[in-house]
Amino acid sequence: MPAVSNSSPLIWLAKAGRIEILRNIFGEILVPPEVYREVVSEGLRLGFSDALAVEEAVRAGWIKVRALAEKEEEFSSRLIQGAEEIHVGEAQAIALARGLGVPLLMDESSGRALAEALGVEARGTIYVVLRALRQALMEGGEAKETVNRMVEKGMRVDPRLLSRVLKEIDSYR
Repeated sequence: MPAVSNSSPLIWLAKAGRIEILRNIFGEILVPPEVYREVVSEGLRLGFSDALAVEEAVRAGWIKVRALAEKEEEFSSRLIQGAEEIHVGEAQAIALARGLGVPLLMDESSGRALAEALGVEARGTIYVVLRALRQALMEGGEAKETVNRMVEKGMRVDPRLLSRVLKEIDSYR
């Protein structure tokens, strides 16, 4: 089953050199136009190498830019008006996932909470790494290296959560 992704899972997994685990788990990743703009167009303009990895996945066809239907666009606009902490890309991603009835990949806690309140299954980047480990798509060492690399590159993770995640990864070794 495909998933819709917001910017952060694409960016962090690309920075860690592990964006392909999204394809291995979900087959296809759908992104709304604003997420593509944020990650690829702006990323390339600013010289971020992770933008190249995402652009390549789009060219390869397993990440697809998906325009919102009119109802989804209207819903996205209402989300932005109703919750000022929700940005355009997040609102579009929530609306697209809700409209298609597929999971949403998003790290921002306010966006995930809103998505879940709207009945959308929302998961973060760390979940993706743990799921890849549980499905034997990566080994414990690779999973630990991926999480550590994302944190080194600037991903903010609560220290208690990071400790629990690393312990869980170690239990798979």
